[in-house]
Amino acid sequence: MEKFIEQVSLYIQSAPIWPFTLLVLVLFVGVGVDLINNRRRTGAVEYYDSVFHEELVGLYPAVTRWPDDLAAYMQPRLPVLRDAFEVLRNFIPQNQLHEYNATWNRFYQFARSGGNERGDLSEGTTQDIATDQTDRNQQQQAFQQIITDLLAYTDQFKK
Repeated sequence: MEKFIEQVSLYIQSAPIWPFTLLVLVLFVGVGVDLINNRRRTGAVEYYDSVFHEELVGLYPAVTRWPDDLAAYMQPRLPVLRDAFEVLRNFIPQNQLHEYNATWNRFYQFARSGGNERGDLSEGTTQDIATDQTDRNQQQQAFQQIITDLLAYTDQFKK
């Protein structure tokens, strides 16, 4: 064993220093890139969460002021929400990317249509008003679920 240690010691003394220097440099660059990427990912997650919570105040997490026309209400907010979606998409793992995009598309279609798949057919009768209230509650629940699904993608980065 002593002979082996002596041979290794002689090799280290006679070996050129540039490969070790290169290895240390590569390690430093790798650690630096990882730190920068973690900082960017943390910023993207914070931006995503804050945009969704700021732009959807009154609609999520608790419905305190549901607009009469959801599509008109969401129209100016969609570009900001889309930007947050795009920023976070860079950090979503490849195996979740399809589901993430599908969830966004579901949200986007819901927001653009105002949650109305069947259109306005009501004329204002008592039965129609009760139906409208039920539809509104279903709209709110569907909206809440879609937003919860979108925000769930950030949970994996908050550990």
